[in-house]
Amino acid sequence: MKYRGNKLGRIDSQLILQVETEIKYWKEVLTRIVAVVKSLSCRGLSFRGHNDKFGSTHSGNFIMCLELIAEFDPFLANHISKFGNKGKGSTSYLSFSVYEKFIEMMGEKVKNTFINEINNAKYFSIVVDSTPDISHTDQRACIFRYVKTNGEPVERFLQFIANSGHKSEDLADAIFMVIGENELDIKNCRGQSYDNASNMSGVYSRLQARIKGACTYAIFVPCAAHSLNLVGEYAANCCTVGTEFFNFLQALYTFFSASTYRWKILSDYLTNSKNKTVKRLSDTRWAARHEACSSLSQNWTELLKALNSFVENPMENCKTKCESTRLIKKMNSLEMCILVSFWNDILERFNSTSKKLQTIEIDLTIVINLYTSLIHYITDLRNTFSHYEKLAMEKSEIKEYKVVRKKKRKVPYDESCQGNTSFEARESFKINTYFIIIDSLLSELRKRKNCYDDINTMFRFFSNIIDLPVTEVRRKATKLQSQYPEDLDGSFINECIHIHGYLKSFPGNVSPKSILELCKIIEDHNIADVYPYVDIALRMYLCCPVSNTSAERSFSVLKRVKSYLRSSMNDNRLNNLAILNIECEITKSISYIEVIDDFAALKSHRKI
Repeated sequence: MKYRGNKLGRIDSQLILQVETEIKYWKEVLTRIVAVVKSLSCRGLSFRGHNDKFGSTHSGNFIMCLELIAEFDPFLANHISKFGNKGKGSTSYLSFSVYEKFIEMMGEKVKNTFINEINNAKYFSIVVDSTPDISHTDQRACIFRYVKTNGEPVERFLQFIANSGHKSEDLADAIFMVIGENELDIKNCRGQSYDNASNMSGVYSRLQARIKGACTYAIFVPCAAHSLNLVGEYAANCCTVGTEFFNFLQALYTFFSASTYRWKILSDYLTNSKNKTVKRLSDTRWAARHEACSSLSQNWTELLKALNSFVENPMENCKTKCESTRLIKKMNSLEMCILVSFWNDILERFNSTSKKLQTIEIDLTIVINLYTSLIHYITDLRNTFSHYEKLAMEKSEIKEYKVVRKKKRKVPYDESCQGNTSFEARESFKINTYFIIIDSLLSELRKRKNCYDDINTMFRFFSNIIDLPVTEVRRKATKLQSQYPEDLDGSFINECIHIHGYLKSFPGNVSPKSILELCKIIEDHNIADVYPYVDIALRMYLCCPVSNTSAERSFSVLKRVKSYLRSSMNDNRLNNLAILNIECEITKSISYIEVIDDFAALKSHRKI
């Protein structure tokens, strides 16, 4: 028997070989299916079509990708020919129920990846914003910000919450539910950021107040990008002439986009490839206003020629001629020429600053510095009215200001008309329009900068700790430790003094330019165990969000994933597809073998 066993092997060796062959075969099939599912979900593409049968011209992207691979892969081609359209009752792993399970499994795997990262980081912040989807369902995006082990802050999309309501109590319950479902501790929340809607940013009983009630250390940071947009909104509506200017930009776009014929005439005049076509305004994106103003400033002469062509064309209808004449009259004014150059410079700076404020890596110190730089820039513009006036006279043939008839005020019998001040047209425009816009910008910028100053006061000394005397470092560290007694031990003060000396010992006495750089120095030099509480303080600061643009970026994915052809998608599938698309870097790193093994364990019919 021993001789026979050594020579012929086990009695069930053929059965084992058959099982291993089957396992290898189906693993090869599932590997290709998982690859297709991963690729489609990373790009937010649809899976199903009108008729999900192999060989059909109306099949979806999933079937199309498999058929494309099969053209170059004989193994998959053979599998499709055998099992392609067999129907129910046969195992093929080509049906929609299989890839739906893979979508669910990979979505959970991606979510668990950064839930574990949040637990390892301990401290986190939340960013929340909402928008209606194609089915008129209110979808509220939940973003979590935390600091990775290498000192880099990241913001991760967790899920959409459907129909959470707009009352602060309902919003708070929804957020607490999400935090509880993912086994996170609200006590570790160190920041929250929303737009400036009153139901979320209210101090006394709104969402930020309710979250602070659960965790007193959850600092509310208004969205810096939204605040900058509101600064421009207030300035644009602070005077009648300013409002008329932006209405004119929209009217210009509306006129040319009203018909393809008008747009063709405009395109014929904008022959230069560098010329930007007219743009429409946007209520939320001030980048669109910059593009519209830049287009008008760059194509001033061409736009005038295009409008005049409608007036001079005898075949044109009266309505078009009337609209063109009205727009030409607006453009042929010195005030309009001045406002175009003036607003173009301001919006160009606002647009560049807004893009920087939307990045994940910046902190509150950079936000304050950017707001301060804008304040200095706007202040300098106050003395440059003559410069814009000169540019306007060079651009336009009009050299005189529009003279407005002086309004006569009825003087009571017991009041003298002496002392009434009247300005010339130039001085009136300068004082009542130019200065008012600048003063409004400065007032709003200072008010919103002060809000960030109050939040940043406690941690600011870390950004220039090397330049401070030891006594000042001790005083500021003591104040910060008293604000966070549960997170920072008494030895935190000594650590701050110690790291002050450590940074001074650098070659050339080089100081880190930001708190983010200081955090990365601690991680790169592997000295977090020497300064543990300094590392904790920096991580709490860096996990505070300065904008909620990550939540707004998720709305773009929502529009792609839940389109009008997929408007009946349920919430669970929407969240899985959204997280796979938004966090595509993590999705791409998922191992095929792990997904297949989890799928096999889930679908196994063996009794344990």
